[in-house]
Amino acid sequence: MHGNQLPWKEDEKYDHPNNPYGVSKATNESQFKCSPIPLTVGLRFFTVYGPWGRPDMALYDFTNNIVAGNEIELFNYGNMTRDWTYVDDIVQGIGIVINKYLHEDESKEIYNIGRGEKVELMDFVDHIENNLDRKAKRKLVEEKPGEARTTWSDCTKLKSLGYKPETSIKEGVEKFISWYKSYYGIN
Repeated sequence: MHGNQLPWKEDEKYDHPNNPYGVSKATNESQFKCSPIPLTVGLRFFTVYGPWGRPDMALYDFTNNIVAGNEIELFNYGNMTRDWTYVDDIVQGIGIVINKYLHEDESKEIYNIGRGEKVELMDFVDHIENNLDRKAKRKLVEEKPGEARTTWSDCTKLKSLGYKPETSIKEGVEKFISWYKSYYGIN
């Protein structure tokens, strides 16, 4: 997202976003802060995954390719980490923020909604393989330009309102693969 120290906090300035995605996030959040609308709340989601997810996201894409017997490309030679956040935990965070601001008239806040935990990409792929009971054909490739090597959220602010991410990466991948197998009729 940007070149700031990890984990990322809501009150940090975006001095120099180091990829297009980070620039888009900084621009969006600037609009919240400058808006003449008195009540604006921004939510930062960290690597959301789960059933019914976007097919272009890593978990879905990796699973499709492993099932098809195709290679999966692991950027930066697999040396990446993500703060994977299960969709149910995202929904929990959204609900908490809505309830907090439902009867407010004025506020300009931003909240991170993540798990608050870095997971190595190779460990993530291991979880997929274990749940599919199939091995991936791993192709280690160069870093993709503009791709963040690491994401990691500081959710202290949201946790102070009662947020508690409950789904571990192991449980979340297991739930996704169970849904995937059912949805696509795979044994």
